[in-house]
Amino acid sequence: MNIYRQLINTSMDEETIIENIENIDWNQLSLEQLKLLQSKICKAIDIKRQDLYLRESTGKMSQTHGYKASLAKVSPSHLRASLSEYHKCVFGISLGSKKFVDSKRIEACIKWISENFQSCLVLVADSVYRLTIEVREGLKRDEAKLLAIHTGKKFIDENYFLFEQYSRSCEFEFKMTSEIEKESAFEIYYQEFHYLYQENQSFQKIINSFAEKYLNRGEQVVEVNKQIEDYNGEKMYLSTTYILEESALNACLVKEGWSVFVYPGSIKTFEEISEGLHPEVPEPLKQMIWVSLRLKQSSKASDSSVKETKNNHY
Repeated sequence: MNIYRQLINTSMDEETIIENIENIDWNQLSLEQLKLLQSKICKAIDIKRQDLYLRESTGKMSQTHGYKASLAKVSPSHLRASLSEYHKCVFGISLGSKKFVDSKRIEACIKWISENFQSCLVLVADSVYRLTIEVREGLKRDEAKLLAIHTGKKFIDENYFLFEQYSRSCEFEFKMTSEIEKESAFEIYYQEFHYLYQENQSFQKIINSFAEKYLNRGEQVVEVNKQIEDYNGEKMYLSTTYILEESALNACLVKEGWSVFVYPGSIKTFEEISEGLHPEVPEPLKQMIWVSLRLKQSSKASDSSVKETKNNHY
């Protein structure tokens, strides 16, 4: 085998290649062969440099834009000191919320959960997301439902590896709200909450408060009038249905033994229910423990740039 063929032989290991290079009489190669080798070596160097740049850039971004989750609030408040006695929790995923778009925010929550619980039910709210789609995009119910279910599956596919990274310290299980809504208990609880909304002024007030924020979130904020009747009737129905369905879903899970709910931010409706301010709600929801996390964006290289995420539902 001549010198040129020895150099381009891809079956040789690294040590053999280096040994051949050190012992080569380069004058034996033609100008064309030397130019071809030079071209191949330059391309290889460029690829290596690009790969190194990408690794260094990724490392810097990870250091600069990392998030850290910490405990902000526990409802009821008297259980904060004894939260460590609970070994499993529900991690609610609100599809369409900016809180669940950035994988670094999601991972910060997963890390905190893995450090504080042994098992976690990751609740992907696909069925209720159809209501958000109907409000935001004006799609019909069936179209919105199909898109919502697809979005839920996509979330799991794109973020599954994040949960896998922490599976040694905490067992993560995924569940879609569309599965729970098929259970008979869900319809029973939903009807109870719906009746409560119609008949109980205190409960109606907290639901309407949620609806105002729900209808007026986003980049373009609509002026909020004092009278709830000023809202478009259909959108008002969708917004109240959203929180009533969420309440029924949570009641189903509490009944099954999942009493602790972890969420990155504050949802006043559930905090008040957990604090016992609405004793008229169905029995299971009275046992719900709501854990609000605080997310801080920080730089490992510099502690000067620290931002705290806003604690709102959307």
